[in-house]
Amino acid sequence: MVDMNIVNPHYIREYITQKFGDVGKLSANDVEFIMPSPYIENDWKKHFSINLTTGLWQDFKSGESGNFIKLYSYLENVTFRQAKTKLVLDSFFLDTPTEYTPVPVKAEEPELIPVDINSHDSKDELVQKAWCLLFDRKLFNLKEEEQDPFYVCKEGRYAGRLIIPFREEGRIYYYQARSLDGRKPKYLNPESEIGVKPSEILYPYNESEDYVVVCEGPLDALSLQLQGINATSTMGCHISRIQGEMLKESNVKIILGFDDDTAGLRGVESFEKLRKSLRMPSFHLCTLPRGYNDWNEAHQENFDLYAWVTEKTQEYNFEYKTLLDL
Repeated sequence: MVDMNIVNPHYIREYITQKFGDVGKLSANDVEFIMPSPYIENDWKKHFSINLTTGLWQDFKSGESGNFIKLYSYLENVTFRQAKTKLVLDSFFLDTPTEYTPVPVKAEEPELIPVDINSHDSKDELVQKAWCLLFDRKLFNLKEEEQDPFYVCKEGRYAGRLIIPFREEGRIYYYQARSLDGRKPKYLNPESEIGVKPSEILYPYNESEDYVVVCEGPLDALSLQLQGINATSTMGCHISRIQGEMLKESNVKIILGFDDDTAGLRGVESFEKLRKSLRMPSFHLCTLPRGYNDWNEAHQENFDLYAWVTEKTQEYNFEYKTLLDL
């Protein structure tokens, strides 16, 4: 079973009340904690509010907002990535009982069935369908004898979907669910009430490399990784401010590999504005090989993506539309 609460509510409550219990107070519903803004000096009117269940917070004085990881990284003076790793490993898998029930108890999580390269002989129709999709798209790492599995879900909100896990040091901290039977929407993300949004997540990548290719979806990032390319994804064609801050902290050369369509163009233009706002170095661009709609399509055809990215990456100092003619 995969636990999907990014930070244990007990951890959030203990951390906030111990750190700010002498200057803040709980609301009447025992969920919201009101306290002085940590971003503004002498906020005696207490403009800061945090939900102790989800970790989502709003600073009505400074205009800042975000999840518990962002707040923790600021308060402890560590990077967002360092904060996420610590909280995932120290809190995410805690089985700590709580004496409060701030939200209705949900039904038991549906069973997640693992799918890996050895699932080809499964008698389960859904597992077979997921295996065929993954095999046809060449998303199994055949070079490794053992690899972490994907999953399928047979009931609940994610019924009939392939679960694409995001792992940190072998542990799942996020996921995306892809439809296997054509139902819409094609992709589903966890509900925001778990305390983290898609715009606050990057697909795991190797920060020790000196570059990273940023694409739109996790399967594209995985396709690039399987060809030896350090890659991540932004869960869409738009990089949020939090994602931009995470990339900035990585201190790597950023190569945008968004799809070559109108949405991708807008994503590039949006990131250029964000880059300037965050005072980041110029980024680079790499278009898809001609004739392919996404990186996974090229990967399926055994296109040499490593050579393509190496040869076609260029610094963003001209109009993006000119890249479409390369």
